[in-house]
Amino acid sequence: MSTLKTANIQHPSASAPAFVLAADGSCSAQFNIPANNQTSAYVLAATDRNKHINITTGGITVPSGVFLAGDTVTIYNNSTSDQTITQGSGVTLRLPGTATTGNRTLAQYGIASLMCVSADVFVITGVGLS
Repeated sequence: MSTLKTANIQHPSASAPAFVLAADGSCSAQFNIPANNQTSAYVLAATDRNKHINITTGGITVPSGVFLAGDTVTIYNNSTSDQTITQGSGVTLRLPGTATTGNRTLAQYGIASLMCVSADVFVITGVGLS
């Protein structure tokens, strides 16, 4: 009987998981969430899927017609000032567990995750989010 060895298999995409196969046959995924550093007002783009936006000033706008159901983006406010996350025209930003929609404020050093749940509808949650 042969013994399994640990293997680290990395998909060529930077945001795809690395799968680690352990000696006991179990498999786990390890993710890297690449950064997109921004220092002024920023509109999310399709290339931001599965990335994190590291913003210092100017806020972020979530545009219409860019993301598909299941797409995610993480936002980190890397500053001592609040950042506004703006729902673009035709977009709905929804707080989970409520009927509350609209622009959100991300406090200093706060982090928020956006998930597209259907065309132009997003759920946003995080720490320091109001």
